[in-house]
Amino acid sequence: MAKRLMGIVVLGCPSVIKGTASAMFEQRVAASFQLYQANKQRNPLVVCTGYHIPGSSEAQAKALKNSLINKGVPEENIVVEEQSRSTLENAVMAKPILEAYGVKDVAVVTNKFHVDRSRYIFESMCQGYNLTFEEAPNGVTKEQLSELSKLESRKMVNLRPKMIHMMAST
Repeated sequence: MAKRLMGIVVLGCPSVIKGTASAMFEQRVAASFQLYQANKQRNPLVVCTGYHIPGSSEAQAKALKNSLINKGVPEENIVVEEQSRSTLENAVMAKPILEAYGVKDVAVVTNKFHVDRSRYIFESMCQGYNLTFEEAPNGVTKEQLSELSKLESRKMVNLRPKMIHMMAST
């Protein structure tokens, strides 16, 4: 196995919303592919995350993987983590995969509205890693962005107790 000098963790999100392709999903795929292309010489490991939402045809992680393969990322560069149901679980479950491949330089890909919470979680849960955060465009309307921002604020308030519990159980 060739040495991986970099990891790209793509945070899951629904690929289809109400029967229509999710712009947030497409933006994450595009940003991940661009990052992969720009760092091809580092042989990046791409960790696609996200569970199977009831009613969807496949896990978010598998949808991300398939989209990245269709864009040209070799399948052998992609690992699927399809158990995580939250950003906190994305970090906790991606960490042993990164450790197994010996990757310490990691770029986390998510949409811009989600970066602050993702940064807080990954910097807390993945200490010792050289983390960067790739901001994919939001891909939503102003009204949707307003709702998502409110949701992010509520999730930040409830995050600390969950992280303490998660850290104690790992």
